[in-house]
Amino acid sequence: MIIGVTTHEIIVNECIAAGIDYEEMYKVIRELLIKFNDGKAFAKRMGINWLNNMSKKIPYRTKFLRIVAEPRKYSQKEKRSFAWKVACEKWYGDKSGLVLEQMKAFVEGGDILAHIIDSVYMKGKNTTKTNDAMLIELYMGRTKYFSVKKDAIVLYGLLIWKYCKRRDQEDKDKGIIDENGELID
Repeated sequence: MIIGVTTHEIIVNECIAAGIDYEEMYKVIRELLIKFNDGKAFAKRMGINWLNNMSKKIPYRTKFLRIVAEPRKYSQKEKRSFAWKVACEKWYGDKSGLVLEQMKAFVEGGDILAHIIDSVYMKGKNTTKTNDAMLIELYMGRTKYFSVKKDAIVLYGLLIWKYCKRRDQEDKDKGIIDENGELID
């Protein structure tokens, strides 16, 4: 009998290989996902100028990489504040769609993980599904569902982190940012 590596083990091992603490990634990304719909609604009320503020992408990316690299350096309040600021940005929703697609191909069962993130956090305040609704839809017990949901949140964060690392390096190579991730004037 051949025993394969579970989806959970793959996600944990990917975190270890990247030097990321699984539990801390969960906390940071869960906060971001929780704030997403409120931030999206707030940004919409603020108008088009607010929605198109692309100048914040690089500083937010740099801060995200720092928070993930050294999560204990930041207070819970700082992490929540950061999550709110990013959640209010239009580009965050656009990038989330790309990450959800990557999740589907990254691990076996990735389509279920992406579906959980999309259904519970990304649909909009009045159309998101509750955990109880997802339990029924996915035919999972509570313990299994919350374990899978946690893996979904961490994988989502891991893929955002990988995207940010790649874009960070590209911008360094182009001379847009310095080695500390700061914009070069």
